[in-house]
Amino acid sequence: MRARIAIELTIGIGVAAALAAACSRTGTGGAVRSDITARMQSIAAPVQMCYAVALERNRRLRGLVVLSFRAAPGSGQFDQITVTRDDVGDEQVRKCVVDAVGTLKLATPQKTAVTVSYPLNFEPSK
Repeated sequence: MRARIAIELTIGIGVAAALAAACSRTGTGGAVRSDITARMQSIAAPVQMCYAVALERNRRLRGLVVLSFRAAPGSGQFDQITVTRDDVGDEQVRKCVVDAVGTLKLATPQKTAVTVSYPLNFEPSK
């Protein structure tokens, strides 16, 4: 059984407003979102592997994991990573995702912090 995760970026109303304010000064709204998406896509393979290992322990694991994190001002390093929703309920998957996201940083750091809510949908491929 192969593991598959779907990754997409969602930005809440408060974050969108803050991002829009920052974008009006820097002109990088779409670019910032594309940068975040590209960084998250770069960890898809290791996160899929963690999920595949977890599926060997429990074939019923699936669901949504929503992360909240910040791209730090200046460095773009992803920090303050928290899991705000965990339907998968597997500690090792959760730790793997948080650790992987903690290694990321924006290719083009911003002057202000960017806070993101990011869902990962875990489901086994058929």
